[in-house]
Amino acid sequence: MKFLVDVIHNESQKELSDLGNEVQSRIHKLQNPSDCKTAKKLVCKFPYCGLGCQHHHIGNCLLAALGTNRVMLVDYSSVRYPGIQKVFLPLSDTCSMEDLPKQVDEWKGDLQENYEHIQVVRLDLGPENNPNTQKIEFLHDDPNMWWIGQIMGYLLRPKPWISVRVQQIREELNLTHPYVSIHVRRTDKLMIKARKFEVEEYMDPVVAWYDSQVGNASNYTRRVYVASDDLASVIPDARNKYPDYDFVYNAVDDKKLLKDMRQTVQSRQTEDELVALACDLIILSESDYFVGTYSSNIGRLVTQLMHSSTDATFRSRSIDHRMHYHRGLPLTYRAVEDFSGEKGKLSFFAGETIVLTSSVESPSYKGFGRNEAGQEGSFPMYKVEQMLTFVQYLALNDTF
Repeated sequence: MKFLVDVIHNESQKELSDLGNEVQSRIHKLQNPSDCKTAKKLVCKFPYCGLGCQHHHIGNCLLAALGTNRVMLVDYSSVRYPGIQKVFLPLSDTCSMEDLPKQVDEWKGDLQENYEHIQVVRLDLGPENNPNTQKIEFLHDDPNMWWIGQIMGYLLRPKPWISVRVQQIREELNLTHPYVSIHVRRTDKLMIKARKFEVEEYMDPVVAWYDSQVGNASNYTRRVYVASDDLASVIPDARNKYPDYDFVYNAVDDKKLLKDMRQTVQSRQTEDELVALACDLIILSESDYFVGTYSSNIGRLVTQLMHSSTDATFRSRSIDHRMHYHRGLPLTYRAVEDFSGEKGKLSFFAGETIVLTSSVESPSYKGFGRNEAGQEGSFPMYKVEQMLTFVQYLALNDTF
């Protein structure tokens, strides 16, 4: 029986890999026309924000470019990080902002708008659709995540020297598989909306994962790679509370341990910090298990990157919110059984469609949504299953 399961798994992984390679090839073809002057283009400008935030915005733009069969060009004039184009591969090798005319028409993102005759349009991050296809539904437990993973995987392709640096870090830390990673987001995030999560809340799933993988093996090193904007607090706290675990971090981040909160926030705008963050992203996303928060753009980005090459549905864990996407269609669910909610909770019948109206709290996975009668309230997520919305992308029409 195990042999049969392994065969099916390997075949699915191969087909998933082949499908991913095909999508990456199509994105590369779209982004690199033989004649840039005649190619239709979509110019995107995003708000001033952090690396994870800006790449989620750029990801939306690339989805719109795929949907309209246009080359995506990004206006980096408001980018927060200097040297970002030194760290990641260019989005196009044949087109650049220099190829644009002085006057560019604005597109609001309305697919009904007659824009096809216009060669160059600008999109200021209007709404877009979540991509899905019927084929990926049968190969991956979370098709939405796989698609976003493909987009982020293309946007965040590291330049060769970054890959070399990552390998150096791995060797310095003796970081071999299997290992677990955690991303602890604090500093300015706590000043805005997120609450502070203690080390124990990250480590509970880590301990459970290692227990299930290695059991009571005494000769096995339980290594945890830590990325954080608050290493000065996180590292000593973790080592004190979990002496049997080996907590390691990027050696480039050593200087972070001497910084206070304000200095750490300011340092993110330097090129050195961008390099360290790029290395963290790769090491976090290549771990065997990841624990973070999806209220953080970086936490979501890590999980999305994990899905760019495989089905990582059970390889990541958020200790606050459920995964969500910038500017995506509202998520819809189908009730799998009746639920009679008390005051403040949503009631529905099996088969009824529920629209999720806000994020999901973890670990209870309590959703907030609206039923077909227009009533709103909270409900348990295990009572529903997600419904996929299928849309067409012009640049990928003959891929599936």
